[in-house]
Amino acid sequence: MPPIINYTDVLPLRAIAFQLLFLFMAIAIEAAVLNERLNLGRKLSMQYSATVNLLSTVVGWIVFFGVESWLPSAARQLLVEYVFFGIRSVPPTVYLIGFAAFLLTFALKLQGIEFLELILEKNTLPTVEEANHPRKFQGRKKQIELSAENQPNRPMAVLWANAFSFVAITVILIIRVMVDQMIPIA
Repeated sequence: MPPIINYTDVLPLRAIAFQLLFLFMAIAIEAAVLNERLNLGRKLSMQYSATVNLLSTVVGWIVFFGVESWLPSAARQLLVEYVFFGIRSVPPTVYLIGFAAFLLTFALKLQGIEFLELILEKNTLPTVEEANHPRKFQGRKKQIELSAENQPNRPMAVLWANAFSFVAITVILIIRVMVDQMIPIA
């Protein structure tokens, strides 16, 4: 085994940098979508987005290291090379894994937001009963805004937020692969 020369031989700085970039992008994009679709305040939507994205990142890495230990040697080496050293080519199974990750992340984020509201003991979205029985002196315009048809759809909002962040991350990954293929590796 060759000796370790410096910390970059052990610590995958490139993977950490891209993980942070993806995390910050996803938080910003999803907070904007949650703010728009769920009518949350900016601060609350940013807090929800940051919390569920950190949760999904931690769960994702736990699943990665759990699955990695059960894979055969050749598949394990390929997986570790993709994650830590960059993608040279994309086999079709990566597309299926990406779609499965999208669906699992969506479910985790949706459950995470519902769990957050349960923990915080506040319901930020008006319930159907509140929408059907508005307060007495709100005015006609406010009563129309709170009608049942205008209720924010939380699963759809989380789906859109997750889709937008996954598209942005995919674009960055495509750019990364294109740049890696243009630069010869010595």
